[in-house]
Amino acid sequence: MSPSPHPPADPAREYLAHASDLLTQTVFASLIGGSAFVAFCLLRFRWPDVYAPRTRLLFAAPTRLGKTLLGWISMTLNTRDYDILYSSGLDSLLVLRLFKMLAALCTTAAVVGLLVVVPLKAVLDDSLPPQTSLYQRLSTAALGSEHPLVVHFACAYVFTALVYFYFARFAYQALALRWHYLARLRHTRPARSIMVTGIPAELATEAALKRHFELHTESCRLGAVEAVEIVPRIAKLGAVVRRREHFLRAIEETTSLVLGNPCTAVGYDREHLVSLLTTHHSPGPATGISDAHAEALQLLRLWSLPKFKTARGERRLAYVLDSLLPTLRNFHHADGVVREARRHWFSSYDGRAERSSSVGFVTFADAASAHLAAQSFTFAQPFQLRTELAPEPRDVYWDNAALPLSNRMMRGAVALATYALMLAYWLTMAFLLSTLVSIESLKGYFPHLPELAERNKWLRGLFQYTTPTFVLSLMNAAVPYILTWIAQASGIQSRSLIQKSVMQRYFGFLIANVLLIFTVSRTMLTDYEKWIENPALIPKLFATNLPKAAPFFMDYIILYGLGYYPLQLLQIGSIVPAMFRRMVCHTPRQFADALRPNSIDWAYILPQPMLVFVIAATYSSLAPLIFVLAAIYYVIAYLVTKYLVYYVYARQFETA
Repeated sequence: MSPSPHPPADPAREYLAHASDLLTQTVFASLIGGSAFVAFCLLRFRWPDVYAPRTRLLFAAPTRLGKTLLGWISMTLNTRDYDILYSSGLDSLLVLRLFKMLAALCTTAAVVGLLVVVPLKAVLDDSLPPQTSLYQRLSTAALGSEHPLVVHFACAYVFTALVYFYFARFAYQALALRWHYLARLRHTRPARSIMVTGIPAELATEAALKRHFELHTESCRLGAVEAVEIVPRIAKLGAVVRRREHFLRAIEETTSLVLGNPCTAVGYDREHLVSLLTTHHSPGPATGISDAHAEALQLLRLWSLPKFKTARGERRLAYVLDSLLPTLRNFHHADGVVREARRHWFSSYDGRAERSSSVGFVTFADAASAHLAAQSFTFAQPFQLRTELAPEPRDVYWDNAALPLSNRMMRGAVALATYALMLAYWLTMAFLLSTLVSIESLKGYFPHLPELAERNKWLRGLFQYTTPTFVLSLMNAAVPYILTWIAQASGIQSRSLIQKSVMQRYFGFLIANVLLIFTVSRTMLTDYEKWIENPALIPKLFATNLPKAAPFFMDYIILYGLGYYPLQLLQIGSIVPAMFRRMVCHTPRQFADALRPNSIDWAYILPQPMLVFVIAATYSSLAPLIFVLAAIYYVIAYLVTKYLVYYVYARQFETA
């Protein structure tokens, strides 16, 4: 939380106390991150398939890690960019290069700040008492300055020039990589396709839509149209498919319960049993079940586990097999409905509104034509026949693919209102938290706490900076999950755009919740009547309190750099639930689902590094030490993220 709004009597003594608080936060974060790091180095030998699952890939598998305790670090750092591009995709490579560029930028800015700004500030600052030592002056200049000098303004321009240089070079590199990557994929179907939304009724057939784009071949210089696909209305079909999946999983669980996993019975023939259970057969007139199902039940009795061979076990087996028959009938009924629906829905379209949606895909003979068509207007009516480059099939969010424009606009408005309500609620909670976790607020519950904090610098740092940053991080951890649900319900049609929406909103949330609220919360609480009467004083409030909040944000960067990123190596949030699910798994499908590696979700990875850069840019000249912490943060983020995207995370899609 932000310090008191009243300036201290001795700034040098106050900033030396901040240095002690930074040491407390460093020890706390190092304990968390160091414990996670050591645990990971040991557990990866015990569960190599859990902590490096991508080494089992048949194609583009990464190199297996060495057997030494810290050998994975050198192997990860020495992995070539080409291997990352070929195995994990262009998105992963660009993120890693971004972290490397930010680490270099922060290192350069830290050198300029510590070698130029800090000495000049220590020499020229006349706001400190004359008896202040050189060490105190240097520490005060490095940790923050409430009295900016001309050198601070000059440093702001130097930092701006560094940002322009590094980001311009990164942008040119990213463009070159992107065109190189697209050149390799230019002959694939996704690279030659566009996505068309708002298809009017007169173009709602594949033939009509193809003729429309062929008529614009000369005017827009488009190539030949190879294929046109209009997305059918698949809501009912999707529900039936999910119902069939439910019955199929129930059949698998019952057979695994009877036979065991794996089945060790003599003469066990898996293919024959599967064909008997899944093939459609007419029921017999006498028994009410088909001959194939009767044979399957007989084989299940023959190959059942030894525990079903006793008299009590036979009674239980008979009950289980009797309950299997209704499940088989329901499965075959749902499977028949799916077959009929596919035959009906995926036959040639006749333009009827109930048969086709307003979304389709058009494939051209070459990628250049697709790019031209995505940037062209080929229809006179607004909001109709809009074109864009098609996402790859894995990227399409099929639950929203067939939604009409009006439905998506209504969903988007509701989602925006929900996000505004959530933001207001979370900001209120953060505002109250920032005032309640201070030593002064806790004095009402623990009267002797301020006295103990004054006598013990470690306790003061724990309550003043470590506890607020830790609690704030726990509060923010649930936000991406809520934003993901909101984005999915808003009607967005691709997974990449869902992640982009979540990333943008989460980043804005962090800016408001961390950078703004925790900076001025206590001052606004004590002087809120003044700000209500004269809102023009609010910018001055931010300008006055930003330098005072520098130690808090340094602690925030330390917690995420030394504590959070090493903790990500353990993957506690995904592995612990998977271990619990594995305890109740019976079928091979359930085991595969429990041990399936997580996919890359940039909406959870990028907002925090973006916030750290904004914090470092805000305090670029006022607190040069923050660049040292930011550089360490990005080095650790680069190592951990490179390991996770290369050895752990599965590539869900590629946006290029």
